[in-house]
Amino acid sequence: MKKTVVYFSSCSLNGKGEPDPFLLQELPWLLAHFDRVVLCSYYGVKELTEPRPRTVTPETPACAVIRARLRAPFCREFWHELGCLRRDGQLTPVNAMKLLLFTIRGFKLHYWAEAMIRPEEQTTLYAFWMSYDGFAAALCKHRHPEMHAVARGHAFDIDRERNPLNPYLMKRYLVRTLDGLYPISEDAARHLTACTEVPPNKLAVIGMGSAGTKADARFAPPLYEDGVFHLVSCASLIAIKNVTLLIEALSLWTGGRVRWLHIGGGADEADVRAIAAKKLGGKPEIEYEITGTVPREQVERIYATRPFDVFVNTSRNEGVPVSIMEAMRAGIPVVAPDVGGIPELVDDSVGRLYPPEGGAEAVLAALTVIAKQSRDEAEALRAAAQSRWNERCRSDLLLTRLFPEAAKGGDEA
Repeated sequence: MKKTVVYFSSCSLNGKGEPDPFLLQELPWLLAHFDRVVLCSYYGVKELTEPRPRTVTPETPACAVIRARLRAPFCREFWHELGCLRRDGQLTPVNAMKLLLFTIRGFKLHYWAEAMIRPEEQTTLYAFWMSYDGFAAALCKHRHPEMHAVARGHAFDIDRERNPLNPYLMKRYLVRTLDGLYPISEDAARHLTACTEVPPNKLAVIGMGSAGTKADARFAPPLYEDGVFHLVSCASLIAIKNVTLLIEALSLWTGGRVRWLHIGGGADEADVRAIAAKKLGGKPEIEYEITGTVPREQVERIYATRPFDVFVNTSRNEGVPVSIMEAMRAGIPVVAPDVGGIPELVDDSVGRLYPPEGGAEAVLAALTVIAKQSRDEAEALRAAAQSRWNERCRSDLLLTRLFPEAAKGGDEA
């Protein structure tokens, strides 16, 4: 019997049909372990056959949107969640409308997926988020109880602080209906169970991971040969990533020459560049470069060919950042805030955590510790970072845990 996986992810494609990095990270494994991979996204549904497509042209089966709009107001779960909002004093016209839109979007993805499901195949339903993508997977599971259905949980889709409506966005229905719920960290698991009670037999933490074969300890060119402390950061230039905090920390630096590379762009790029010019422009001992948005392949080339003493993350909130994992795979020690799921990945053996309430001074202190290490100490950190990636962050091994029934053998241990 052929095996099919339906991959529900609302943000897997942008408006131009370009796949997001999370889809591209998992797609080669899914194609190797399932006979058919069907993507159900915000923009439509499509069977995928290439491991790294540049663009995807989704299809929108006829009448799905109209059906979703007609069906959602009569959905029992919609009325149940409205009742919970009322019980908790959260029922407002705005919240009711948000819940209705959520329900419509879930039904839309559900109807799109149903158009691609073949009854003669063994189908797995995989929701990348516990948002309306997960609701769509649960609707399909309700209609096809024989199918195996699972969902991941990250941050915005389960964190009440990021989205106060999360406890009322069908989480109870997901828990009742799906076979497995897989938050990407212990921190994410706490957020999920704060939304609703989850039976222990349905809940397991399985990390997100990052792509690549086993890291083999071949580092970039030797460090400490040019008298420069090399920093790298990689993040979208948006408010939550808080890259200006690193700029503030570097403006306080008195420890010698520094070369900082930031990889990434975003909505706040112009502002970040202006702040960097103002804060660092008068410090000749600090060189910096902001690349703007670059493809993932270029990030890999940078890590493979340029030496870095430390990778710096300054986010205000995080799940378990893939950017940190990619740096660890390259053997780069990490300085990062003690927030979200980061402490589950970073400790003194692979870098330094800093208290976020300490601001720029805390970042500076952590960087100073790394900069003052001997070469032997630094190389031990690098080796430990790479070993941790091999043990905890390899996407292919984590996917084997997520879909044990699909693994056909031959995966590298």
